[in-house]
Amino acid sequence: MAKARDYQDWELRQIKTFSKWCNMYLSKKGHGSDLIKDGEEFSGSWWEGVAIMKLMNALYDVDMPKRFKEQKFFEKYADDHSAGRIFAQNNVALAMRMIKQAEVKTTNLKAIMIMDEDFKTLAGMVWNIILDYNLKGVTDVDVTAKQGLLIWCQKKTRGYKGIDEDAPHNFWKDWSNGNAFLALVDRHTTGLVDYDESYDDSAADKLEKAFATCEDLGITRLLDGEDVINAQKQDEQSIMTYVSELFKLFSKEDIKENAANHIANFLKFQRRVDQLQTDYEARYRELEQWINAKIEHYSSDDPIDSQSKCAEISQEYKAYLCDEKCNKMVDVIDIQEMYSSLQGELKSNGRPPYTPPEGLEVENLNEMTNALQEVENQMMAKVNKARIEFVDSIKVDEGLSDERLKEFDHSFDVFDADKSGHLNKDEFKAALSAVGVSLNEGDLDHTFDQLANEEQFVERDVYLNYLKEFFSNSDDAESIMKSLQVLGDPMNASADDLLYKPLTEDDVAYLMSKTEEGSLEAYINQSFAN
Repeated sequence: MAKARDYQDWELRQIKTFSKWCNMYLSKKGHGSDLIKDGEEFSGSWWEGVAIMKLMNALYDVDMPKRFKEQKFFEKYADDHSAGRIFAQNNVALAMRMIKQAEVKTTNLKAIMIMDEDFKTLAGMVWNIILDYNLKGVTDVDVTAKQGLLIWCQKKTRGYKGIDEDAPHNFWKDWSNGNAFLALVDRHTTGLVDYDESYDDSAADKLEKAFATCEDLGITRLLDGEDVINAQKQDEQSIMTYVSELFKLFSKEDIKENAANHIANFLKFQRRVDQLQTDYEARYRELEQWINAKIEHYSSDDPIDSQSKCAEISQEYKAYLCDEKCNKMVDVIDIQEMYSSLQGELKSNGRPPYTPPEGLEVENLNEMTNALQEVENQMMAKVNKARIEFVDSIKVDEGLSDERLKEFDHSFDVFDADKSGHLNKDEFKAALSAVGVSLNEGDLDHTFDQLANEEQFVERDVYLNYLKEFFSNSDDAESIMKSLQVLGDPMNASADDLLYKPLTEDDVAYLMSKTEEGSLEAYINQSFAN
């Protein structure tokens, strides 16, 4: 037997935890529940190698050797292990081989130390086995087992009242109030504990609730509440051993949670893709329907039988360009961008490209808009041709025909939008344009001011009389030359002679700019030449 030694309190607490942990797994494999002794007998539980072999078999399913001496054989050497040492050597060698086969990394573990029942060596061996068996899934190349387990605990207890966001920071004092243990159990179970309801309970009560629930879930009570409440830094391995059991149990739920999150993310992406496809197709069909309707509208064979009809079509077309078509062309760009974004997301996520239903191919958008533009161009060419024909049909020497007078009357009705019997300034301008009178802003303002009543409206009869006067054909080159002769000599024009009201300085300056060697005759004759 090993030399008697004085154990410190934390060593005895560690022995209790380690022995319970080993016996928990040994009993599950049928190797008994008290193979590893508690207290001062802990070190003597390993000397003949049998317990190590059975633990490797229980944890890693390494086959037991075909020939070895069972523990019963060594009972006769219970009082003097040295007498059975020669027989233990073979067992310990087999046990060391099983540890290697299980790929458990140990620190300076030697057969002689096992047979010498060296406490530090044997406790270190058990600790290495615990780390390997319980915490392989929590470590990676960048963190130690302790850091990895702390990160897991911090993640799972985050958000619980009384636990800092980056806590726990250690495996002793941060667990003494029971909050972290209770939070882990509450986080991974439903209805077994109530963290909020138990928050004001004593540390002992909270630990008891957590440990009792874990026992019901199959985890042996490796610690007592008092061990945790009075924990010192040296107790970290004991508390870490118990927490690693919680990790091992609850990480199975984490796997399910991660799988569920994976599916949720998949569904989120699929729903987004489905919605993008639905939106693309719906907006494409809506745009296609609008374009087809406009093509049909602007392909109309209805005759253009008046100047006012030309103006009406032009006004409608200008409003269409400003208020409707511009928005639809933005829709074209949006649909093209939607298609590109959809294909980009699919490719980035390793999915096959989206194939639109037949007839909804993105390349067709430009063809449709080009077809619409072509129809619009043809319609406006038809309007412009009608305008020219109306101008050509005017007979100068016959005065205003009844048909022309009807057109004046019709233009008033068309642009008297509210049927008030008079025109405001914008309506007046549009009506004049409809019958071929295009005034610049200055002339429009001057003319409207002359014709409008006190309420700033032009009445029907005033409008019609203005047009009759405007289109009067009494002027000719001879009559203009006679009027110029009244003011002076048109063959030798002088600005002073011409400046007579209502002629303005601008009017006279304009006339003088048209003289040729001081004469206005050529300019006047050219103005009336056919």
